[in-house]
Amino acid sequence: MSFDTRTEDSIIPEPVSRRKAMGAFGHRDYVLFWIGLLISAAGSWMQSLALGWLVYDLTNSKIMLGAVTAAGTIPVFLITLHAGVIADRFNKRRIVIVTQTLLTVQASILAAIALTHVIQVWHILALASFAGLVNAFDMPARQAMTIELVGKDDLLSAVSLNSSAFNLSRIIGPAIAGVILAISNAGVCFLVNAISFLAIIFMLLVIRPAASRPSGADESMVAQIREGLGYIRGNRLVLDMIVMTGVGGLFAFQYATLMPALARDVLHGGPGTLGALVSSAGAGALAAAVSVAALGHLFKQGRIVILGSLILPVGMAALALSRNFHLSLGCMVVTGFGMMLFLAVSNSLIQIMPPEHLRGRVLSVRTLVFIGFAPIGALLAGTLAQFAGVRAAILMGALVFLATSIFVILFSPALRSVD
Repeated sequence: MSFDTRTEDSIIPEPVSRRKAMGAFGHRDYVLFWIGLLISAAGSWMQSLALGWLVYDLTNSKIMLGAVTAAGTIPVFLITLHAGVIADRFNKRRIVIVTQTLLTVQASILAAIALTHVIQVWHILALASFAGLVNAFDMPARQAMTIELVGKDDLLSAVSLNSSAFNLSRIIGPAIAGVILAISNAGVCFLVNAISFLAIIFMLLVIRPAASRPSGADESMVAQIREGLGYIRGNRLVLDMIVMTGVGGLFAFQYATLMPALARDVLHGGPGTLGALVSSAGAGALAAAVSVAALGHLFKQGRIVILGSLILPVGMAALALSRNFHLSLGCMVVTGFGMMLFLAVSNSLIQIMPPEHLRGRVLSVRTLVFIGFAPIGALLAGTLAQFAGVRAAILMGALVFLATSIFVILFSPALRSVD
């Protein structure tokens, strides 16, 4: 649906007005990228759910669930700061084309060994580590590329729409994977994921983001990393966002690692139950992302972050206390909604605050605390669940994040006042 915005005294050309009204979707290259992202993310969610179910089926170990998550995120912890420097030095689109191609290869190998029934846990650990290595380079470059597709004015819209794609796929992917696991096996999910990567690779070959100015390649990597860290230390708002994201990466966000155990041991369900739980979180997150994309400009962004940081742990705590399937679905919707309010808007703030030549490095620090801290968090969650129970592990994560959020809210005027 379109609206004619022209008036006789209008000083804004009609195409510009229409683009402004459409936000990030007013940019052709961003639309193409978003479509590819949606298709690829749906396949990735299928693989993620199938991998967790396969590992738990092979080992019957909650600790191993955490170990696989850790294997996929340890490389991020080790090299993502260097990857941020590379994102600032080189063409981001080309970096992402290479990383997405390598992830296609990883999914194809996983599919081949699963479909031929030779897959073992060490295969999964090795391939998860390889994917983590690739993602360490992919995430800073891909996120820093967003502003090159839409500009600063539409960045919040783009980040929210990226989250919408991610969470729409979070509904579609697990639902399909649950059906496939019930009638076939995990290898089919891995194969579909490998095929889905072709969509985003094709779109990346078609689009042409605005050229960015590379940072000085004559400086050492260590010096450039220190420059990025120095900027973060000097910007209280960015520092607060990264601290909260880091605590979430260690504790709150790890509830997803325990979903196979929650579905089977607490709710006494199967793959369909697991798919419904993950899809419910995706529905809540999608609702939050769409709300931010459509209405986020009407509210102070700091207040949206605060709201999300409180809703998320409340939803997790309710999930930990629930033993009813339908109530748990509702708790997952609330949890996903709160998590996405926090992540989408805090991510937008972290992207828009730094100068262009530092953006990749600042985003690499966010990737470090969001993904790189996950190995520790996953192992903590898995170990606690093994000895104290799944519900206790989820509740503990919720309480730690809630306490951190309250502390930052009370003692961070930068967060409370940011527009």
